[in-house]
Amino acid sequence: MHVDLGDVVASFNLFVKGHRPPRLVWHIGAPVETTSADRVIGPKPSQPPTRREATVAQIHADKKVTLTATPSATDEVGNPTTFDPADVTVAYTVDDPSLINLTDNGDGTAVAAATGALGTAQVTATATHTPTGRTGTDVLTLEVVPGDAEIFAVSISVGPEEEVTPDEPPTP
Repeated sequence: MHVDLGDVVASFNLFVKGHRPPRLVWHIGAPVETTSADRVIGPKPSQPPTRREATVAQIHADKKVTLTATPSATDEVGNPTTFDPADVTVAYTVDDPSLINLTDNGDGTAVAAATGALGTAQVTATATHTPTGRTGTDVLTLEVVPGDAEIFAVSISVGPEEEVTPDEPPTP
């Protein structure tokens, strides 16, 4: 629950004893060049953005990265536990497809390609443990920044005219 107090927002969370949602760990691959197909703007998001962030990364406006969300689980006191990764599905969404073209590969990975516009978008990964139905989410904030300089231009401007040779006074 969030309570807006003007300049401050108070946030209250309730947790069920003995239940901890699965945790996700982001693995962001090396940036690679995009193609024009990667920069196609997708449809508007089906749900409003959460605007919460756990991890922030920058991506150049002409690059794409591979994202991998790794689920993990703990017992009620925080000790790591084991589970069959095949029992977990991960789904990705993006809140602003005009900035990030997100391709969910369906195998726990996704490709986030910058469309060329600058700004901030949030990618949400939701992991679902199929046998129990428990879910865990994590949010990655991608800040799209200008790419490296590749196209240089020069322009010529014309100044005011100046006399090359002084005018001769007329001879009498």
